[in-house]
Amino acid sequence: MFFNSKKVKSVLLSSVLAVSAVAAPVSATVAPSLTAVAADSDNYARLLQYSLYFYDANMCGDISGCGLSWRGNCHTSDAVPGGFHDAGDHAMFGQPQGYAASTLGWAYFEFPDAFDETGQTEHLKMITNHFCEFFRNATELNGNTVSRVLIEKGEGNVDHEYWGPPEAQGDRGRMLWSTGGAANVTAEYAAALAVNYLNFKNPEDLKYAEALYDFSTKDRGFHTASGGGETFYDAHWTGSDDEIAWAAGWLYKATGNSKYLSELQNAPTAYSAHSWESVQLGAQMLKGEFANDWSGLGYMSKFSGDGYCIAEPEAWQWGSARYNCSAQFTTLVAAKHNHGSSTWAKGQMDYILGAKGVGSAPARCFVVGFDSTSPVNVHHRAASGYNGYGEMGDSTVAKAGSPVLVGALAGGPADTNGTYSDSIKDYKCNEVALDYNAGLVGAAAGLYHFYKTGKIDTQITGVTKIYTGSSNPNPGSSTSTTTTTVTTSTTSSSNGGGTTSTTTPPSGGDVVLLPADMVKVGTEEGSDGGINNFVEFKPNGAKSATLYVKINSSDTEISGEFGTWTGEWLEDKFEAVKAGSDKVATVDYTIPSNVGSTVKAIVWWPHGDAATIEKIVLHGTSSGGTTTTTKTTTTTTTTTTTSTTTTSTTTKPNQDITVSLWGDANCDNQVNLADAVYIMQVISNPDKYGEGSVPYGITAQGKANADVDKSKDITNKDALYIQKYKLNLIPSLPV
Repeated sequence: MFFNSKKVKSVLLSSVLAVSAVAAPVSATVAPSLTAVAADSDNYARLLQYSLYFYDANMCGDISGCGLSWRGNCHTSDAVPGGFHDAGDHAMFGQPQGYAASTLGWAYFEFPDAFDETGQTEHLKMITNHFCEFFRNATELNGNTVSRVLIEKGEGNVDHEYWGPPEAQGDRGRMLWSTGGAANVTAEYAAALAVNYLNFKNPEDLKYAEALYDFSTKDRGFHTASGGGETFYDAHWTGSDDEIAWAAGWLYKATGNSKYLSELQNAPTAYSAHSWESVQLGAQMLKGEFANDWSGLGYMSKFSGDGYCIAEPEAWQWGSARYNCSAQFTTLVAAKHNHGSSTWAKGQMDYILGAKGVGSAPARCFVVGFDSTSPVNVHHRAASGYNGYGEMGDSTVAKAGSPVLVGALAGGPADTNGTYSDSIKDYKCNEVALDYNAGLVGAAAGLYHFYKTGKIDTQITGVTKIYTGSSNPNPGSSTSTTTTTVTTSTTSSSNGGGTTSTTTPPSGGDVVLLPADMVKVGTEEGSDGGINNFVEFKPNGAKSATLYVKINSSDTEISGEFGTWTGEWLEDKFEAVKAGSDKVATVDYTIPSNVGSTVKAIVWWPHGDAATIEKIVLHGTSSGGTTTTTKTTTTTTTTTTTSTTTTSTTTKPNQDITVSLWGDANCDNQVNLADAVYIMQVISNPDKYGEGSVPYGITAQGKANADVDKSKDITNKDALYIQKYKLNLIPSLPV
């Protein structure tokens, strides 16, 4: 990527939830609009599908997961193979790579329904796992202590001297390791690993995330990517405090450890868009979501107005579209939590997809391969078709027959007049990069979440792997059919002829809830002034539960209580429970027959950081759902694949359940827009949110509460009534 020292700093559901919760004030730097019409400008399902393939194009190392016909393994002789090429070149810079990975993870964390319903979850998972595998391999551990981290591969100027496919480049030379003082890079790695753990539950991700976070806080210095007299990614604008706070937020959500909360609460003020160089705004949004403090979103007042918005006015000349898409994404996350406007983001995406033109320029799409006005000559070596500068010569267009860089976001307009050149040699307006597409993926997911429009393609030129996630490749249907592949290990006994199977969860119905699976994780002040740790979880039909607490001090025992709300607080205290030699104390709890929607486990002693709630194990949970699983065993050790198909068309409440609070679908004893969101998730994704699904499934009580129009079915209308009621558009719920 041709960044130099002059490069400036970076600075609900379906249509029933399209009503704006909060309109943003003041205008950013905008350009007047010229309206046009693009046939596919609201096809957010297809946009999400396409936007992910750019990462396939930039994969490095063993790229067996890549779904493109024109890419192959490359740079396998690197000291640590893997990761992703930075942009239109083949260098690897740690900070934008960590930013892209963590932001992609954030997109899935906030809008899993968009990925699930369009069948893109496995594609996203493949991409983020490839990122995180590299981050782990690039980190040398001595126990749980990091000794050094690989933060760059190749060198910018040397890499730029090569024009051709990565498969033919050979040895790139320099591998840059850090033993400290590059916290802006290593904390981004930590953030990416932590959110990937939250999304996909690989314990190795969490292990390395915590180690990298500790490594980053020991020396909070920052690293600027440079070489040969050139600066490629200048990190001096915000240093590393923002990346450390960003990582702390994800680690707090993953572990519940209050040391991470303290760092998150001290996140620096946001004065730029969420970007490779500054994740201040991202950290402030996590502070709002995880610590209930939304006071740090002042900068988002710039995300407003009808013209093409750039939150970084001085950045017009270099990749304006990435800032626009990032602004859309963060606004959509804020809208999900009632602090932003989804309609504003929708209007901005019209500029990106060619429904509206910037300034006096004609409307055109800036996403490669998306429509007839998309760029065809983006600055990208692998997709250019050329094998050297000599072959390319003075040409400004890609070689005839070159592959289509599906889903890549071009840099975009260079000024308020909409100046743009579709030239292979324009690396300011027409390059592509990992950080560009991260915002695009997030915006596409958020827009699909709110508007549910479009459908995915079942055939794409140059693409050999189409992700559908179901037997129905076109999302948006009221009937949801999901096919899941389950791998079961089956081992036979050679001396008895019998077989034994090991599955998860165990046959007894045990379900392990980690902090990431809890309804709430946090701390609160106790009556003695100390800080108590707590988790709140759904019992999901379990008969009993076991609490696991790790003691991090010289103390040897714990005290606390379990409690549940049934119209009154039912509590079950425990005192002086001894820890074992591993410093872990376990407490068993018999769940009462009249248990409320959630159970709260509180640890009074030891206080604060001296104790960590590691997990809750539920015993004797209901099987849930209508899933049928068939296991096949043989007389040798084998791995069998089982296909499980679940079809859901309606979700009927149990009419024998007495309503506790009309509209309270998630059973948190209040009615708000979160209940409308939850109802739509139950309807659109029953495998994850349907009754009996662990840990997110709706309860029988929740289904009864949700049927506010008393139709005896939970429908979109119930969600619409709740939303209108909370926005004061109707005086009361129908009931």
